[in-house]
Amino acid sequence: MDYRGNGNGTECPQEQPHRILIVDDHPLSCKGYELIIQMGIQKGILPYFDIEIIHSLEAAYRLFIEESFTCDMVLLDICMKPFPEQNLFSGDDLGRWVIEKYPKIKILVMTSLLERHRLGNILKTLNPLGFLIKSEVDELNLVQAVRSVLRGIPFYSATIMEVMRNRFVSDIQLDLEEKTFIWLLSQGTPTKEIPEQLHWSLSKVEKRKRALRKKLGVENNTTMALVKKAKELGII
Repeated sequence: MDYRGNGNGTECPQEQPHRILIVDDHPLSCKGYELIIQMGIQKGILPYFDIEIIHSLEAAYRLFIEESFTCDMVLLDICMKPFPEQNLFSGDDLGRWVIEKYPKIKILVMTSLLERHRLGNILKTLNPLGFLIKSEVDELNLVQAVRSVLRGIPFYSATIMEVMRNRFVSDIQLDLEEKTFIWLLSQGTPTKEIPEQLHWSLSKVEKRKRALRKKLGVENNTTMALVKKAKELGII
């Protein structure tokens, strides 16, 4: 969708508008962001934009690998259905992939997560230029965030600022194998089938379970408890 304005609410031509990609699996949220950005354009606060909306990590990945696709900014949700074929288990995985492949693209994270460990990890590993908690978003600060991030100026909502002030960055970091392992467990994959998918021995599966329980602080020995803790921390 191409939204163009000159500050008077009237349309004007623009040969090469900026493009924003919204990646969020909540259609109502996407529509709200789109309308707010459109109002910012009509008021002359934001430049012209093409706005594209994608509702899954898989669709976003496939769009990015098209040779003709470019964008200036991604508004990125975190909790979305995983795309394990490309090791994308959450929005921050996609964000890191985008930054690695297209370093000029700016990331504005929009999330409903409130768990401080998880927010701290996103700040540490993704380090987005903009970071907003959805419950703290209104018309004014979303327009301000988009405007700032486009200019290369960081913009964070109140909760994110608090996390940064407290330097509450969790030491819990999982590698790709660990993330994939926990995701398989969360999908109910039987333990005996995991060695085939991860190319591990059965003894390694049990060893990694024990290591993850220790890393996440899980005292209960059940797989259910491990998965529950991973969800609480926003890992899956």
